[in-house]
Order: sequence, then C-alpha cells, then structure tokens
Amino acid sequence: MNAQPAEHYEDPLDPQRILSQLPDREHANFLAAYRDALDGAQDPAGWAHLRRVLRLWSGMVIATNLPGFYEAQEAALAGTGGGMLLEDYIRLHRSRA
Repeated sequence: MNAQPAEHYEDPLDPQRILSQLPDREHANFLAAYRDALDGAQDPAGWAHLRRVLRLWSGMVIATNLPGFYEAQEAALAGTGGGMLLEDYIRLHRSRA
C-alpha cells in the first residue's frame, strides 16, 4: 500500500507560483521587489523582510485577479472614487453619535 497525499498543496509564498499567477503587467515589479528582498535575505536578519515581500505579493495575486481591480486602483490613485477621507468619515460618525 502506497501513501498518497490527501490533496495537492501549493505554497502561497512560492515565488514561481506568485509569478505565474500574476498578470504580466506586474511581473517586473514583483521581480524587482523579490530580488531586492532576496539579496537582503543573505543576512539572516533579512529573512523576515523576504517573507513579508512574498506574503504581500501572494495577496497581490488574489487582488489583481479580481474583476475591476485596476479600475478601482486608478480611481483611488486619482481620487475620483465614490469614497471619502477617513477623517471625514470619523467626523460624520462622531456627529451622529
């Protein structure tokens, strides 16, 4: 009897997986951040930064593949979205309380 894994596990922090699942327009940014963090990880003190970079980009895989991500990003950067400043929301919330 051979033991088989119950299910296939893909490491969300695998740089190759991240790169393959990112949209092409994000590849250069990811590779630059990854290489910089990898250089720093040659010193054990830099290991935590490399893991943070991989977690950030693992999240970017999810976000950038959502419909409307780039449109929402452009609206946020341009300040043309339908939201409001946090300070305005807090002021409004406090005035209602």
